[in-house]
This record gives sequence, structure tokens and C-alpha cells, in this order.
Amino acid sequence: MREYLAEEHGDLGRGGAVCPFVEPAREAGAIRTESLRAEPSDGTEELVGFLRDRMQHFRDLPVPEGKESLTALVVLIQGLPRHRWRLLDTAQRRLKREAVREGLMVGQFHPDCPEPAHWNPSFAVSRSPLPLVAVRRMAFHDILFLHTDPVLFAEYRRRFGSRYEDGGKVPQEFRTLYEGAPRLPAPTGNSYIDYQSVTLLHALHQPRTAHQAESSFYLAGQAKELLFSLVLGEVRAAQEGIAADDLGRSSWHVRRATAGLRLLGEFWELLSTLSPAEFHSFRDALGDASGSGSYKYRELEFALGVASPSTAAAYEGVPGVETEVYRALHDASLYDDALGLLVRRGLLGAGASGPDRDAPAIRDAWARIHREETVSGELLRWAETLMDLAQAFGRWRWLHLLTVERIIGYKPGTGGTTGVAWLRHVASQHAFPELWEARSSLEGGPGGCPVSPRSPFDPGPGTSQEQERK
Repeated sequence: MREYLAEEHGDLGRGGAVCPFVEPAREAGAIRTESLRAEPSDGTEELVGFLRDRMQHFRDLPVPEGKESLTALVVLIQGLPRHRWRLLDTAQRRLKREAVREGLMVGQFHPDCPEPAHWNPSFAVSRSPLPLVAVRRMAFHDILFLHTDPVLFAEYRRRFGSRYEDGGKVPQEFRTLYEGAPRLPAPTGNSYIDYQSVTLLHALHQPRTAHQAESSFYLAGQAKELLFSLVLGEVRAAQEGIAADDLGRSSWHVRRATAGLRLLGEFWELLSTLSPAEFHSFRDALGDASGSGSYKYRELEFALGVASPSTAAAYEGVPGVETEVYRALHDASLYDDALGLLVRRGLLGAGASGPDRDAPAIRDAWARIHREETVSGELLRWAETLMDLAQAFGRWRWLHLLTVERIIGYKPGTGGTTGVAWLRHVASQHAFPELWEARSSLEGGPGGCPVSPRSPFDPGPGTSQEQERK
């Protein structure tokens, strides 16, 4: 706290201490520090229970007179293995609404924490030498953390809205976030409509022209955005399973993520019904809007470990979106966690999965699993669920390429890309590359049938043109 939070930092993006409240709170004696020894096997449920208990403990602490806004409880967590530190992120997300309803904020800190700095999201501000959590009361500046979720924002607005709505002095940054924050629709009294936010959902269907073809294009785009969110959530849940060393649970979520990606692929069937003339009847209304601008898809790419960090820069200055994208960029990918598990299982050296990734060693580790395990082996079944996900992701990208090629040919894309040429390059990049490459060294054995190194999209010799087209 003294050497980092209470000091300035060159990467913070603003002047002043990393946390301006730490030093005043320390001087006022308003920070309580404690230590908790976790069990090495503790998972998300245990950590959620711990955080909930600490929230109650914080409410029971004596408060220095006049220092309520500075009071905080900081708890160091000992004994939790490093690969489980990410479960603190999951536990914090799960409890965030509960905490905010009670007027509290709970923050997690650890050496791998992905939380970005508001003023410079490329800087992971919450990385501390040791894992810990902090509990404090909600403050006026928490608009920075609560403005993107309508439920959280409603609680913030209930407590601090009068300062904005009565014409009080408010920093312009805060006012912009407050005025642009999403509001929940008023209840209709119909349980299904209210549960699914149906009136709001349909109100958001706003094509720019009267062409019916645009309605299909527009709705497909919105549905894909929701599915990106679903698949991303399942991928993150699969990572939680890996962190808990529960491969059955991880595989279950990978299975659902794969189903979501397959469903996403079916939208290209809908869009391929647009003739070139129909697409060009509304294309000008798109301006420079393009699917390449989907931030939720970028987050999914990051979670699968297949995108360049430079793509995050496209969202700089977009309120809320920028920090969300950089949080996903800072976070470990599913493949990072998968390789970490291979290290823990003794199949891979500790340095092979680090920043200077040892691709041959990783490829050999996957190949070893296929050679030594039967088809009922836990690691092999889990590895093949990852392969299902990687193939579904690759299929999505190839169908994107084919659909664009069918509709606009080789014209530039709407987002300023080279169109088909760019999509062809992207489609050639696999998720989990060494898992694919391992196939080249396999000739059969305990893992099952011989595996060909050809692309899953190559129909092979002797396949009819009609089958190849499909």
C-alpha cells in the first residue's frame, strides 16, 4: 500500500497516487488489514463464501468518526495456488451485484489480475505481489466501474443521482458516463416480457433503410453479438474448471461453447440468402460499420488466444468498451490455462507455456496424450473437447469468408479491410495451434484412429463437388 497504491505511477495515465484514498485512509486509521489462510483445494464457491463473510465482517467493524468514506478492509490470502488466483476474479464478479446492492465495493488483486486502469486500460493496475481482496463503501467516483451494467448503475444512481440531476458540480468525465449509462426498462407486469426484456430487445431493432434484406442482416448481427457473449461466458467457465483441476466441469462448458459457435455458423446460412444486389441496396447505410468492430467478438478471440493485442487499440476512447476489451486482453486465455494444466500434470516444462512459448514441446505434450491414453482417458477426452471448440471456431471463420466472397466478391470490406483477402488470412489461423500440429506426428495407437494432418475443411480426395461445397 505504501510503495505502490500511495505513490504515482508512470503508466497510470494521470497524475497523483494510484489510489488517492489510501494515504488519507491510512493516516486516519481507517484501513483494517487481515490475513486468511485458504486451503489449496479451495474453489470458486469457497472464495465466494469467504468474500461474503468478509463483507459482513466489514459492516461490523468500528468506523472512525467522520471517516466512513475512507474505511476499508484489506485481506491477504495465503495458501491458494497460483493457478487458482484467477478464481478470485470469478468470485468477485459473482458477488458484485450483491455487494453493490448493499452499498459496498469489493476488489480483487493478484499478480495475474486483468483489471485495467481507467485512464490507461493497457496498464493492468490491480496486479499486486500477493493475492488479496479489499472491501469498502461505494463512493461517488465508482461511476467509473458501474456505468456499463444497468442493474449496478441503478444502485449507483439511487445513491448519487441527485448530484448529477440537481445541477451540481460534477467532473465532465463522470457526467458523460452517467448520461450514457444504460437504464432498465420499466416493468410491464408480464413476467416473460420483463424477464427477457422483450420490449427493449425489439426496440433495439433499428435498420437504417426500408429494405427487408437489411432487416435480416441487422437482426443476424444483433443475435450474433448475444451469442458471442454466451460463448465467451462458457469459455471463461471452462477456464474456471481448469483452475479448479476439474476437467469434467471444464469439458462441460467447452461443449456448450462449441454448440454456441456452431449455432453462430448457421447465421452465415441466413446471410448467404442475400443476393449481391440486395446487399448493395443498403450497404451505403452501413458507412464504415463492420463486424470487425465487434468488441465482444474481440474478447472471445482473446479468450481463445488467437488475436493480436494491437486489435484492442481500435476501441480506445469508447466509454466502458475500452476497459472491457483490455480486461479481456490482460486475462489469460483458455489455451494459456490448458497449457498450465499440462505443466501441473508433468507433461510440459514450467517455462514452455510462458511468454516465449516452446511450440515443439507443447506439440509433443499433446501428441503424448494421444499416444498414451485410451479414448476413455480423462486428458484425451478433454483435449478432444478443446479440439471440437477450435474446429467450430475455425468453421465459423471459414463460413464468414465464403459468405462474404459470395455476396461482395473481392471488393474491400465495409470496415476498411481488404475484404476476402483479409478474411482468408484470418481463417488460416487456428485456435490452439499445437493441438492441431500434434496430429502430424500421430500414426494411430492407444488414442484411437490414425489422424490425417490435412485441414478439417479439406474434403479429401474423391469427394464430389457438391459435398465439397457443403
